[in-house]
Amino acid sequence: MRQVPGYLFLGNGRLSRHLQFYFQTLQIPYKVWTRGLPLDVNDVTHVLLALNDDAIVPFLLEHPELASLKKYHFSGSLSTELAWGCHPLMTFSHELYTPEVYREIHFVLDQDAPEFLPGLPNPHHRLSTDLKARYHAECVLSGNFTSMLWSHFFQVMEKQLGLPREAALPYLKQITSNLQGLSNPLTGPLVRGDQNTINRNLQALEGDPYQGVYTSFVEAYQKS
Repeated sequence: MRQVPGYLFLGNGRLSRHLQFYFQTLQIPYKVWTRGLPLDVNDVTHVLLALNDDAIVPFLLEHPELASLKKYHFSGSLSTELAWGCHPLMTFSHELYTPEVYREIHFVLDQDAPEFLPGLPNPHHRLSTDLKARYHAECVLSGNFTSMLWSHFFQVMEKQLGLPREAALPYLKQITSNLQGLSNPLTGPLVRGDQNTINRNLQALEGDPYQGVYTSFVEAYQKS
């Protein structure tokens, strides 16, 4: 009979709380360690390092009692021989999600990891550690930076233009839908080659820190 894994979460931050909730919905037992508590590894087989990237390697070096256990971290960019990467390709808000959302998360597993996390039904793909830095850079570009753009847009809509946030939601919804299709979702002056409109846009953004962002996107589009 296959051994039931004994999971130990190291850390109790936002990501850890999301994954703990998911484990609860799957009825997978686990322990949680947080700073100030003794590190109990009794009956533990799999250690899940839900720590900040910079804290992962120092923590493992400080705790040789973890050496014989299977150790996984959730950093999308870190590569270390001390633990295998298992990055959830998802953004995690302050609010917990439904079990269906968690089940759809793809995990990106280090190429040399011996196994995916036992008990989790999620799809997963292996990735060479040589490609992780590029992978995570693309995650940040597509996720964090677009969130910054939309947060900026909503703020300008409400505070400078006097338009309700809700007015932009159908626009956001359609952009998301277009991105999920197979055709090129890009529209607007870049696609049309409308330099006059681009120039007017840049003039309107004078004094706004996002004027440089607009310029960078135009240059990136032209180079690509």
